Amino acid sequence: MQTAWTLLPVTTLALRQFTGGRTARLVLLLSCLPALFAAIYAFRPSGIAPGEFLDGLFRELIVPTLAPIVVLLPATGAFGDELEDGTLPYLLMKPVSRLRLILGKFLAVLLVTIPSLLIGLALTTLIASRAPGSADLGALLLAMGAAAAMLAVLLAAVFLLVSLVIPRALLAGMVYVFAWESLLGRFLPGVRAISSREHALQIFDGILAGDAALATNAAVAMAVAAVVALALAVWRLRSMQVE
Repeated sequence: MQTAWTLLPVTTLALRQFTGGRTARLVLLLSCLPALFAAIYAFRPSGIAPGEFLDGLFRELIVPTLAPIVVLLPATGAFGDELEDGTLPYLLMKPVSRLRLILGKFLAVLLVTIPSLLIGLALTTLIASRAPGSADLGALLLAMGAAAAMLAVLLAAVFLLVSLVIPRALLAGMVYVFAWESLLGRFLPGVRAISSREHALQIFDGILAGDAALATNAAVAMAVAAVVALALAVWRLRSMQVE
């Protein structure tokens, strides 16, 4: 409780940064984009069951492309905006630990992205369920929500680190999303084995199949990777020269 309380000022300021601009609105809009595809499907299902449609949409669009972009926008902007306008040195001169700054920004990114992703998934599932032949899609929604949430945790940490290392973090993140996750991660076994997409789908498949070990192992691997990325981000912030 004490730790959460100490993070509150940094998190609140970051949330104001996201909601005061267009970031939060854009994140929510992108998260709800699959609902448009669901509406088109519900109007003309073409003999495809709702569960099959949602499964394909989640695997081929949401996990490899849409969710990473949703996380990328606020994560790279959390420190990127302060780097661009030159206000980061003033932030670093304040008596706030680097760990507190990183965790506060990280929490703010999650508070913007995870609820938006869950709202988008719920809306998409609701619309798709209007199609004929709909069965109980609750388990599918649960699996998608858990996988998307863990994906957001991992990518938020990674993109925060990237924003402190690479000047044009948003561009670098876009290249990563489309080249690594959306393209190479689909076809090259070596890339697929270490991609965030693959681990998120393992959580998704594990929950649907009732394979707790598969889902847990993937979630633990993603959590460990997120912790490593956050630790590197703290180290990078500490090594920055305040001018």
